Amino acid sequence: MSTIADPFTSGPVLSSTGPGVVAAADSLMAAVSAVDKLGSCSADYDALSDAELLAGQRDLARLRGLVETRSVWLAKTLAHRSRRELGQEGLAARQGFLSPDELIQEMTGSTRQDARKLVDVGRMLGDAEAAQEAQAARAAQAEDESAIAPGLFDEFTPLEEPVALPWHAPISDAVSTGALSVAAAHAIRTGLGDIDSVVTGQTLADAVRTLLEESRRMNVDALLKRSRRMRDSLDEAGIAIREQKAWDDRYLRVWKTPAGQVHIHGLFPPEQGEFIVSVYDSLTGPRRGGVRFVDPDRAAWAKAVQDDPRSTEQIAADTFIDLLKAGAEVNPNRMLGGRTPAVRVLTTEPDQRPVRRPAPAPVAASAPEPDDILVAIPDGTGHGYIEGNPAPVSKESIDRLICTSGTVEVVFDTDGQPLNLGREERIFSQAQRLALAARDGGCRWGTCDRPPSQTEAHHLEHWARDHGHTDIRLGILLCPPHHRLLHAQGWQIFEHHGRYWSRPPASVDPGQVLIELRSNSPTAPR
Repeated sequence: MSTIADPFTSGPVLSSTGPGVVAAADSLMAAVSAVDKLGSCSADYDALSDAELLAGQRDLARLRGLVETRSVWLAKTLAHRSRRELGQEGLAARQGFLSPDELIQEMTGSTRQDARKLVDVGRMLGDAEAAQEAQAARAAQAEDESAIAPGLFDEFTPLEEPVALPWHAPISDAVSTGALSVAAAHAIRTGLGDIDSVVTGQTLADAVRTLLEESRRMNVDALLKRSRRMRDSLDEAGIAIREQKAWDDRYLRVWKTPAGQVHIHGLFPPEQGEFIVSVYDSLTGPRRGGVRFVDPDRAAWAKAVQDDPRSTEQIAADTFIDLLKAGAEVNPNRMLGGRTPAVRVLTTEPDQRPVRRPAPAPVAASAPEPDDILVAIPDGTGHGYIEGNPAPVSKESIDRLICTSGTVEVVFDTDGQPLNLGREERIFSQAQRLALAARDGGCRWGTCDRPPSQTEAHHLEHWARDHGHTDIRLGILLCPPHHRLLHAQGWQIFEHHGRYWSRPPASVDPGQVLIELRSNSPTAPR
């Protein structure tokens, strides 16, 4: 069986006379024939037995895989013939399209996303084939040189670096053979990301081998999540960088239409975004078939929401305005809210016996609500995940969230069965928060003028490290940006006889000179 040398033709294309062409054609025709035998109308399919239906689904999946493999080969070639350096002479440009994605979308009627996946996987396939061809050419050249004058070229010709295959080459091979779908290949590739200073090509190649083995037992959504989390575990240092990028990219834009209507458009980092989603879900859940409430008052509220003549979107819009009014009318010298979502810590006991723990002391905060945002910290990792969001949360952000919320410890045995469920602790009561507002007068960081209503209560003693207590003396008000800065950069705050001092990290001040944090309260001593 011979192959065409150009790595950008259309996959590992077989020569027109090779026996592999007949085998490939027979396989495709056999799959087409099997599907065609199922029938030509809906009534034919209704008449199939259960066994025939299941067999037909397998035949259809096999045919789809064979067609999909050829779609990738075609997309790869279209992309190569439409590459940027060809300019207006590229194939897509000559057909009136700005990119091969648009050309494929127009010709197939697919979504832009599906067309882009085909092109991305096709390009990945082309990169792998180009490297394989270069390897083969290098080997052939070395063989020819050795045959002409054995040992001569070894003495006078400097050794060339061997051509390394891309780390994603096994993904390309799996797609070419039909063992991996385009969607699965794209999930692994995008989930693992790219090589950087921390994650090497060899590290990603090892991860690919693991994921290809696991892909047989996963759907595409699960495979994407697994790939992303594997990348997170390989590059925990990069989590904080990506997290900061998400915060830097946040925005909210408001503009008016000629008719006087107002548009709102925004982008929020996962932490803020999941809070917005949780509020929306709690407001519209009953309308969308949410939880059934046993409590009579909550049940009556849910019934009122269901019977409300407004649409779900109208309820959300009106409630958003109510929230803005409440925030605008609040006394800025009072603290808003008595609690924030809990941080759920997942740990595994070394044995499988139930663990008895002393019951925590009662606290004034309420128990977790069904619509809490919970941050899960998998055992043995330095990062966590906000429930319902695939983006990882750095250790520094988890420490900050624990400062203003509680922890719920969920203990598992080695078989993954939950043994023990703790409950929230580490929360300042409403009375304590009011006392903090009166004492601090708002954020105490430098010259910050944020009022108490825009602050969070920071615990001076680290919850896990120092076994910190929820004590007014050991709490201080910080606005969210300064609270994030403190945890992200490693600042520390100390209390001494009622005065508070911050110590900068050595990266900010090598001498780490203490800075006094003065109260903004008008009644504080000066």
